[in-house]
Amino acid sequence: MRKQLTLLLILVFVLGLAPVNFSNAQGLAGRLKGKILLQVESKGEAWYVNPDNEKRYYLGRPADAFNVMRELGLGVSNKDFDLWNNKAPNRLLGKILLKVEDSGKAYYVNPADLKMHFLGRPADAFRVMRELGLGIGDDNLSEIKISNDSTLPQSDSVIVKGIEKEIFNDEQPKQQLYSVVKVIDGDTIAVKINGVNEVLRLIGINTPETVDPREPVECFGQEASNKAKELLNGERVGLENDSAQGERDKYDRLLRYVFLEDGTNFNKLMISEGYAYEYAYSVPCKYQNEFKQAEQFARENKRGFWADGACDNYNPEKSANNEDEAATITECNCSGNIYNCSDYSTRAEAQAAHDCCVKKVGSDVHKLDMDGDGVACESLP
Repeated sequence: MRKQLTLLLILVFVLGLAPVNFSNAQGLAGRLKGKILLQVESKGEAWYVNPDNEKRYYLGRPADAFNVMRELGLGVSNKDFDLWNNKAPNRLLGKILLKVEDSGKAYYVNPADLKMHFLGRPADAFRVMRELGLGIGDDNLSEIKISNDSTLPQSDSVIVKGIEKEIFNDEQPKQQLYSVVKVIDGDTIAVKINGVNEVLRLIGINTPETVDPREPVECFGQEASNKAKELLNGERVGLENDSAQGERDKYDRLLRYVFLEDGTNFNKLMISEGYAYEYAYSVPCKYQNEFKQAEQFARENKRGFWADGACDNYNPEKSANNEDEAATITECNCSGNIYNCSDYSTRAEAQAAHDCCVKKVGSDVHKLDMDGDGVACESLP
């Protein structure tokens, strides 16, 4: 929580910004409400213009940032936050939001477009301040009243290197991120871990089937896969295991929760948007209650495949059974290119081997689909 509360301190790192020249000082506070300002003609002191009273608050020291967060942060529920879909209502422009049901994760609502920017880690705050921080000269800044509740800069204002040392020596380690190599489908991806491509099966969720050779692509299966690609292709993600679920599944895939760089639980996001549903293979998972709530939210708000008429014949339980039984038709040896189409009697058998290895290691290691159209050994009956 302390790291979240010091996020605004790094404003003073953003040096070299030319101050904006405001030709009309009248109503300046109103035009800048909710903005984060950098006093570029001084020592880079950072200020936050409270959109409620249009007064500025000093953000230069840890205690100052803590007080701003405590006094001005607005608590929001997970339900409301998810409903906004990363764009807050106009009444929240410039606000600092705290997800009270999610460890107090902090977000800043950009007044320009109402998008919510995660402020939980120093790297996130750096990016937000670099992109959204506004340089301002002393004369213009003086037109905005200082709140009586705000502390004031001291003559010994914290210098850049001092803040840098304090933030990056924080006792809480930064989350390690891994590059996404490939999105296989809505609940299976491949990431690079220590130089090795590992296939991950997302814990606690299941998406409509797209690669089972015994079944047609299930309703919303392609949409779920496309959504995962939209959010994950070319991105870096955080990973979390769950001791209750084990390290790997029976197909040797790593079992993990996946988090976007902004801290969003990707597994939960897929459920709340109606691209996946809550699913525990044998024993409850760590986030099962949250996932169940997310599914209820998607059902009530008719998201994704829960929308009226979207998937009238879709049966989640059947999809889960298909997931459990997938790839059992073949022994699914994916250690190298050791099989050819001639090793199979039917296209269905070859397709099962192809799809099993795509699921397991993320590629067609046996080269059964030479034209890359997803259909293996087309010459077989």
